[in-house]
Amino acid sequence: MKTWHVWDFPETIYFSFNENFRKEFFDSLFKKFGGIRPAGRFFGISQMAIKQYAWGYSVKNKMKHPQSIPISFLKKSMSLLNGDINEKIEDNIILIKAKNRGTPVYNPKLPFQESPAFYRVVAHMIGDGSAPGRKVPYYANTCRELINQFRDDLNIFGEVRTYDGKLTVPIISFPKVITDILSYILDVKFSYPDRIPKQIFNASEECKSAFLRALFDDEGCSSKGIVIGMKGDNLISELKKLLETIGIKINNLFNSNGGMVSLSINSKSIELFKDKVGFSHPSKIKNLNFAISRKYRKMRTRSIDELNGQILSVLKNKPCATIEIANIIQLTLGHTLRYLKLLEKENKVTRDGFKNRFLWSIVKV
Repeated sequence: MKTWHVWDFPETIYFSFNENFRKEFFDSLFKKFGGIRPAGRFFGISQMAIKQYAWGYSVKNKMKHPQSIPISFLKKSMSLLNGDINEKIEDNIILIKAKNRGTPVYNPKLPFQESPAFYRVVAHMIGDGSAPGRKVPYYANTCRELINQFRDDLNIFGEVRTYDGKLTVPIISFPKVITDILSYILDVKFSYPDRIPKQIFNASEECKSAFLRALFDDEGCSSKGIVIGMKGDNLISELKKLLETIGIKINNLFNSNGGMVSLSINSKSIELFKDKVGFSHPSKIKNLNFAISRKYRKMRTRSIDELNGQILSVLKNKPCATIEIANIIQLTLGHTLRYLKLLEKENKVTRDGFKNRFLWSIVKV
């Protein structure tokens, strides 16, 4: 299992020790150099700066302010201290934070370790996440189940404060330190991503499945087969390779609207996809199950009159979306839409809404 220690984190990250260990750490450091002044010269900082690290606070306008320590200082000091001190470092870190006023993660769980939850967070940030520049990162989704899952998964990093909000869709914001670290240790981008983490290819099958499920939950579709589309040839090509490592067959990649590149799961692998990847998104689970049940329907051919009657029977109870009708009568989405349009021409059904969100209903006489 791959692990990343605090000294593997980017130098832009800051941390704080608990009070007792901070004293032990700096007493050992100052003893090594024979004083505070020579220690400051070695680290290239002022005597006051290193004192503030040792105190755990700075003073401004006669008020104390918490003073964190940069990771760069820790990396430089580790070769100078004995193994006993170094072995206790991660157990005594009480917070990590991004530079300046970033919200900390308290009692971080160090070192960071590979796990399904770890890779779900990464995949969701590649999918529907955003972490631009100095702004607070967030994950956006209309599905409440996915938002809640993301919130729970963040707890693998420590005590994480999250905030619910809304742009055009619901979002959950969280400390920037998490995406700064993940982006650095995995060498990926969460704004305009162009690749998936190379580490995922050597991870366990459970981790691969969690990563793939999160991406398909965000970017996948199960209404016209199992399809996922993302921007960038490289991103979708690497995703294809990852799916193939767990035995799932892929159809040829194809270009879709808006510069998107898409792949679809081969029909022979749909059941394997369900077993090894699947969805957490409720409606996508439902559509996947219907897609599999359609493969095994006993009646393979039906007359036009019979299909029209089944469609009208479904709409007798309530207005429905095309995919809902297709699932109930066990017909592909494309064929269902074709028969609905024929009924529309005959003025037997009508639709209300726009694009892919319209509902069909029976024309009232």
